[in-house]
Amino acid sequence: MQLFIHLWTNLEYFKLLNEWFLLSMWKEDREIANFINENYPWELATTISPQYEVNFVSIREIKKKLWQDAFNKIDWIYYGSDNCEYLVPYKNEVEKAIEEFKTFNKNYPPHIVRTFTLVTPYVGNVMIKHLEESLDFLNNLSIKNPIEVVVNDFWVLNLVHKKYKNLKPIFGRLLHKLLKTPLIDTYWYDVHPSWELIKNKTEQEKKLLKDEIIKWQLRFYNSSEKDLDIYQNFLKKFNIKRVALDYMERREGLYKDSELNSEWQIGIDLYYPWAIVFTGRLCDTSAIENPARECYAIDDICPRTCNRYDINFDLKTVWYNLIQRWNAGYRSEINLDYLDIDFIKDDNNRLVFAPFVSV
Repeated sequence: MQLFIHLWTNLEYFKLLNEWFLLSMWKEDREIANFINENYPWELATTISPQYEVNFVSIREIKKKLWQDAFNKIDWIYYGSDNCEYLVPYKNEVEKAIEEFKTFNKNYPPHIVRTFTLVTPYVGNVMIKHLEESLDFLNNLSIKNPIEVVVNDFWVLNLVHKKYKNLKPIFGRLLHKLLKTPLIDTYWYDVHPSWELIKNKTEQEKKLLKDEIIKWQLRFYNSSEKDLDIYQNFLKKFNIKRVALDYMERREGLYKDSELNSEWQIGIDLYYPWAIVFTGRLCDTSAIENPARECYAIDDICPRTCNRYDINFDLKTVWYNLIQRWNAGYRSEINLDYLDIDFIKDDNNRLVFAPFVSV
């Protein structure tokens, strides 16, 4: 398994990566915290965002579960947002990101040839022209490895497939469906069969019925669309050999190889430590500076308030952090013990580490 870094559309965090502040490399946590306080005060509201704690803890978890020098071997850089269309990077932003990418390669020479990956969201009429300008720039860029594009919109997939043939598409985590309602993992697995099924049955028979239902629930919760024969045929049609998944604790079966169409090998991009819970067109984050936007769909280009704020839901009954940033909600998933050793040993798989929620 290779280690990749997913950075925001906010280029300031690309600069942070080049200084290693983002990953706490060779620096004490207190020094990192002081640096953020002094240079990024807008990130700190009345309380520090849980993103910072999750960042530090997940770095330690990666070192513990994978290898101690993991961050000395960063193989790839992902750049962009996979949710809000108004976070589509403009061409000039992509150009700057490429320059920062080259600086990173120069400062921290790779053990393999690194490639730049652009992450794209679902896109409507307003931003599609800006996305096409960025795609066209990347398509004509002279680079050793093919540049990849994570697609979360079927029209963007169509564009890449027909118009920008030098780019390599990856099925994003919004297109590759996975059941991840927090209620499943919060209260674990329990069922209440209908009265028609359990009437006139003994307690032992009821328990056996529950156990059977739970067995099929577990199989369903530990599966994704990549396991479907028809889905793999669709990927093969568009020559897509990689799909994205959110890392989910307690879902060991998610990361096992599918037994269907074994000749069509599918690589997995495993996003860690933030899993998407929901996304939509309502952006509460934009209402922080403009209350008139609260609970209204965003239909024009916004000022990207989410680059400066997030909304933390203080939930007392769960073990994870739940935050909203722009139009999407995320939950933290830190414990890598649920990751199968065979998945880790497979070089075709990637751990896409997002130090902070990628907006």
